[in-house]
Amino acid sequence: MATKTWKIEKDLCRCCHGEGAFNNLAEPRTFLDKVEVYSDMLRECLDIDIPPVPGELCAITYTICNACIARLRDACNFKKQVQDCEQRFMTLYYKNAIQGLKPATKVKEEIEVSIEHAQSDTDADIVLKKEDEDDDDDNHFLGGDDDDGMSDDDLPIKPPKQSVSTMKTRPKPKPKPKAPPVVKKLKPPPKPKKAEPKPAKEKKGEEKEEFTLTAEADGTEKFTCKACGKSFNLKPLFIQHYRHVHLKLRPKLRGCHLCSDKVPSHLRTFHMEKCHGQPAPSCGACGKKFAYPARLLQHQKFYHMGESDYRCEPCNLKFKSRSKYKYHLVKHGDVKAYKCELCDKSFKWKSGLNCHMLIHKNIRRHVCHICQESFVQHTSLKYHLTKKHPEAI
Repeated sequence: MATKTWKIEKDLCRCCHGEGAFNNLAEPRTFLDKVEVYSDMLRECLDIDIPPVPGELCAITYTICNACIARLRDACNFKKQVQDCEQRFMTLYYKNAIQGLKPATKVKEEIEVSIEHAQSDTDADIVLKKEDEDDDDDNHFLGGDDDDGMSDDDLPIKPPKQSVSTMKTRPKPKPKPKAPPVVKKLKPPPKPKKAEPKPAKEKKGEEKEEFTLTAEADGTEKFTCKACGKSFNLKPLFIQHYRHVHLKLRPKLRGCHLCSDKVPSHLRTFHMEKCHGQPAPSCGACGKKFAYPARLLQHQKFYHMGESDYRCEPCNLKFKSRSKYKYHLVKHGDVKAYKCELCDKSFKWKSGLNCHMLIHKNIRRHVCHICQESFVQHTSLKYHLTKKHPEAI
């Protein structure tokens, strides 16, 4: 059997085998402020893994045309729409929030129709007998046949006389007397209920004061939860513990389309890699893995390519996000926007004002693990350790 040679002059679309100038399947591209990686979209939406081939054909055969991109994008959007609708439907269903409308039954008004009862067979026989008797009486008075030779059949036929009883009409019903109007008694107005005080909602930042900060012998800090006694090395870990366990503010779980597990959105890619073998977005330079392709692109631009949209001109520092850049700019300014209401001190950052207010409230969160003396600021605790307990440092 003769083999056919396939000569590729331009890029080859791996989805429709069209040739032209196409986009790479693994290269992130932005569409409507969203980063798209077409190889990941094929894997997640259609469960199709298209691997690149090694050698010279790798670059020109690992592309996709615009027509296939549009169809792939529609498929991904439709899949997301179905998943969102199904999740919302099941949530409302289990909450008994879906009800069917019962069809309204229409009651038709009955129309009164007067029906004349037909004569029974016995009544008809009685009428015929009476007519025969009348005919006999007529023949008796006539005295047989006349001289003209006219017989009884030649006489005109008289219509039978209807009895008075059969001509009676149905009497009209008498109108019913109208009932006197019912006077409704007005109910006394209900007594106003006493407004019960609503329970105060916990503010978002209240978890900051729900721990005890202690310093270990090696200088490390311990954040101990006042509610359950658990200790954490980092403050963000304590905040996450307090919000999830004690405030019940757990992140919403998202169901996996391949199994029955439910995981948070930021852990979905790692679940797909661990349980179903679908690799998570990872950096080719350092191997770091990310939950979203956009985070991977941001990481590559900032750490490996040196690109940043936020650069401080006085000190020539670059920042990854706009919030960190704005927080840094306050350092160069002389404006202290946060002022204390109890004294004349002012601060550049809000965190400085919050820490200063603890002095007025006499809230001492930092406790020495040796002599149990407490301090408002962490720097005061460090100074105390260097002066009073230098052997513990």
